Amino acid sequence: MNPFDVLEIPSDASPEDIKAAYHRLAKQWHPDRYTGAAKVEAEARFRDLAEAFSILKDPGKRLAVMQQLPKTPVAASTPPGKEKDAEAAPERTAEDWAALAKEAFDAGRVDQAQALIQYAIRMDGKKPQYHALLATILEQSGGDLRMVVKALEAAVRLAPRDVDSHLRLATHFRTLGMVARAQRHLETAREIAPNHPKLRQTAPRGGKGAAGAAGQKGKVQTTPAGQPGLVDQLKDLWGRLTGKG
Repeated sequence: MNPFDVLEIPSDASPEDIKAAYHRLAKQWHPDRYTGAAKVEAEARFRDLAEAFSILKDPGKRLAVMQQLPKTPVAASTPPGKEKDAEAAPERTAEDWAALAKEAFDAGRVDQAQALIQYAIRMDGKKPQYHALLATILEQSGGDLRMVVKALEAAVRLAPRDVDSHLRLATHFRTLGMVARAQRHLETAREIAPNHPKLRQTAPRGGKGAAGAAGQKGKVQTTPAGQPGLVDQLKDLWGRLTGKG
């Protein structure tokens, strides 16, 4: 079943168009308006309409349907002289889907944004910014923290010098109780950008710095008096990342 055909709408119909089409056709095919054999047909059509609406109002299900649909031919109602333009209209790229995801996220449509960015990642999983955006969306929606971490790890694998993703991983690993991993990402971020505004310099003047000291293998490191420990650093970092610091 093609839900767009059932609701008699194009594949680029807006959520408002989908809702309006459903209500219009549901009213037209409501079984209470028919009797006999016509009522049986109306019941079947009514069920199809409900199923189509259920699919298309869910951003994730809608994207899955669109992915399976063949290219839409030029409609018969295309104005004369516009056929070539319609045929030449390019399909949306991963970048287009990612832009739509960012737009939906900025508008507060978090679920839709997640479905859109995941679709972009399926099309092109080699863009670190897509994974970073997915992590941001999951953070906003209160999703599984381990899924957030997975998205950020994908981002830093593709862009090892992505300081913000390293800092976010540090705070999330601290929340998960994985202190060693948190410290590793914090030190990596400091090595890449020691003057990053979200990093607090913890080494005393003239010292080697926390990253250099921590790099000495086989030695137990102690925190100098008056210098914050890793947990305090991460708490401070989380405040800076969230704007609460």
